[in-house]
Order: sequence, then structure tokens, then C-alpha cells
Amino acid sequence: MKRVFACILILLALLGFATGAAADANSIVKINSDVVVEENMTVRNVVVFGGQITVNGTVEQHAVAIGGSVVLGATAVVKGDVVALGGIIVEGRGSSVLGTMTEINSSNISAAISDILSEDWEGWSWLFAIFSIVIFIGMLILALLLVILIPKPIQIIAATIRTNTFKVMLAGLLCLLLIVPLAVLLTISVVGIVLIPLEMILVVCGALLGFIAVSQLVGRGVLVRIRKAEGRIVLQTFWGLVILWLVGWIPYVGWMIKVLAIVLGMGGVIMTRFGTKESGLGVGNGKEAV
Repeated sequence: MKRVFACILILLALLGFATGAAADANSIVKINSDVVVEENMTVRNVVVFGGQITVNGTVEQHAVAIGGSVVLGATAVVKGDVVALGGIIVEGRGSSVLGTMTEINSSNISAAISDILSEDWEGWSWLFAIFSIVIFIGMLILALLLVILIPKPIQIIAATIRTNTFKVMLAGLLCLLLIVPLAVLLTISVVGIVLIPLEMILVVCGALLGFIAVSQLVGRGVLVRIRKAEGRIVLQTFWGLVILWLVGWIPYVGWMIKVLAIVLGMGGVIMTRFGTKESGLGVGNGKEAV
């Protein structure tokens, strides 16, 4: 596990140095500290994690605060977008923003939830139910094909989740927390922007493979308790996916269980390097009948 965390930290450091070197020298990236762009001062980009951005000068491109707010003074000019994730945007009279302003915080989320729970939403509920069924069927077909074609990586990931649940959960949480910061760091340079789609593809593939592995574990556990036999891996995966899909419809807790499954799955994928590293867990030779 120490090697996994070390690899992640080294990767993050390399990405930070690479993007910082490739970016314009006037760009500012800070972690857990505030940034003030003084009047008559011009910078290219401002990105802050866990701090506040105060702009009294000129930002040629974007101002992004993750876990903080953005304050625009009377002389502030932002030629790109202003984003506050987990904070607010305060506009002073006379400030100018040529791009869009995006503010995501608890009040926005509460309003969205209220709209979903309102009566207006009920008329559309059947549409989303059909959409969910279609997505589930597609997911089921894809999962069964992957289990048939590459059973060993899924078995390795599932075995890692079963034997190192706590460490896997920590790795999964760390991975999910780093997705947005890495994407923001990549946007600072032209080369980094090209790599953003690759990051998204890796995240989606990792989440899919991990979720299938968790489904296989769930199905295996159910079959052992009901039939006193593990059954084939295809059968385990099928019933696991069905159970997780049904559980997902439970009010209030269903989505939490699905999120937990995704976190565990991502952690298992990271610790096994997409199912290519057995880590001495005794997974087997991967020749289990399918």
C-alpha cells in the first residue's frame, strides 16, 4: 500500500512541476493559501485549492477557486471564466468578467435537490426509470463480456477488495479526490489540456472495471449464502449487478451504497494496477470457469 501512495504522490508532483514549467510564468497556483492580484498587476491564470482569490488587477484567462471563494474588486478584470467550487463569487461595482461565472456551493446543491423532490419532477420520473433500465442493460451486457474475455484482472481486483478493504477504500477516496485537482493542473498548459481526455478515459475505465469487481464480490457472497456454492464468475457478476441496481433504488441510502461500490472499485483498480498485480493475495491462476 505504501508503494501505491508513493506512486500517486510522485505522479502528482511530476504533473505539478510539468504543468507549472509549461505554463506562463505569470500564472499562479496555490494550495491551502490565499492569493491577491493587486491593482495594476496582470497574471495569466489563478488556481487556488483551499483558499480565497481576491482580484483587484487583471487576469488574462481564468480564476478558479476550489474549496474557496473569489472576490472581484472594483478594478478587477477577468478576461476568461471565474469558478468557485465550494465557495461564492463576490462582485464589486465596476468589476468586469468577460467569460462565465460558475458558483457551486451548498445552496446550489440544496436548490437542485428541492427541484428534484418537487411535484414538477414526478411527471418525468417514468422517463428516468426507463433511462435507468436501458443504462443497466447496457452495463450488464458490457460487464458480462468483460468477465468472459478478461476474468483474471477482475478476480484480482475483487480479491484485493475482499482482503484489504480498508486500504482499498482509502486508495479509492484518494483517487477520487485527486481527479479534479489533476484536471485543473492539466488545464494550465497546452500539453496538459491534451492529456485531460486521457485522464477521463482512465477514470471511467477504472470505475467500470472496479464496479464490476465489486458486483462479482456481492454476487459471490449472495450465492454462497443461498446455494452454499460460489457458482461461476459470470453468474456471480450477473446477480451482483442486479442486486446493486435494485439497492440503488432504495431512498436516501441507495446512492450511498453505489458510491461506496465505486470508491472500493477504484481503490482495487489502483492497488492492482488495473488487475495486473496480484500482490501475493493468492487470487489464483484466473482459470475459473466462466
